[in-house]
Amino acid sequence: MTTTGPTRRTVLGGLAALPVVARAQEAPFPNRPIRLIYPFATGAGDVVARAIAERLRETLGQPMVVDNRPGANTMIGAEAAARAPKDGYTLGWVATSTLALNPHFYPNIPYRLEDFAPLCLVYRAPLALAVTAGLPIRTLAEAVAHMKANPGLGFGTVGNGSSPHLMMELFGASAGVAAVNVAYRGEQPILGDLFTGRIPFFAGSVATVLPHADGGRLRILAVSAPERIAPLPAVPSFREAGHPDATYEYWHGIVAPAGTPEPVLARLADAIAEAVRSEFVRARASPDWTLDPRQRDAFTALIRADAERLGRVIRERGISA
Repeated sequence: MTTTGPTRRTVLGGLAALPVVARAQEAPFPNRPIRLIYPFATGAGDVVARAIAERLRETLGQPMVVDNRPGANTMIGAEAAARAPKDGYTLGWVATSTLALNPHFYPNIPYRLEDFAPLCLVYRAPLALAVTAGLPIRTLAEAVAHMKANPGLGFGTVGNGSSPHLMMELFGASAGVAAVNVAYRGEQPILGDLFTGRIPFFAGSVATVLPHADGGRLRILAVSAPERIAPLPAVPSFREAGHPDATYEYWHGIVAPAGTPEPVLARLADAIAEAVRSEFVRARASPDWTLDPRQRDAFTALIRADAERLGRVIRERGISA
């Protein structure tokens, strides 16, 4: 007799497969470790990234591995994040240089802003302008007068096209001065030349100059935050000193590859923002940082605004990296 319906073996095989399918469909995100590509070398700078990873392990129930991928002014790490699977299991740590500066300096950059889905800003940080104590300059106005009387004076930064360089170009455009960027491979060599009088001005991180200002070896003339900052209550901002156009803060944040499913992006953004707000992360941040967990659209708007503003000064001042 010919049987036209399903056989017992077919039915049992189909039933056996159902629990596997159900389990696959029910598995929530995340169900395996997440990787965060950090585009700088291991060191003090990734303390907050690792603190966020630890907090996310508790929040999401899966470990987050921080993968250091330094090089090419963050472009190596950024490219790896942009080309990662669009599933939420590989994220990228980005900085001002990654998305607001590099596209203006490198014509063949291997990624675009559109390759990323910004998740959450982590922090903003100001920079400082300092002068060697060997010069009789105590205010920003006196620094401007000195620069105008001695055109071509140098200021030390960590490189052409760096955030401190851009801050000084914004200040130069505002004050009408033409000081020259002297690029170094790090901030410590700048300090050595500053202390010996080989270079008069320093532009860079607050954390680097603060101990030496307390020791009297240099004077901090202004910070680039919108207002005075807690670690330097006696130092005015550029805005307060009459140069609001020199207001500048660099930032770091976290992105996912564009095309990652919307529910995954929402879950990640909320979890990262919660981590940034936590006391656990706050206790590990530098005192001159402003933790700022603005999410997704607001973070994207910041990136676009800085890219437009900094791109304009790069073109107008003829800056190259």
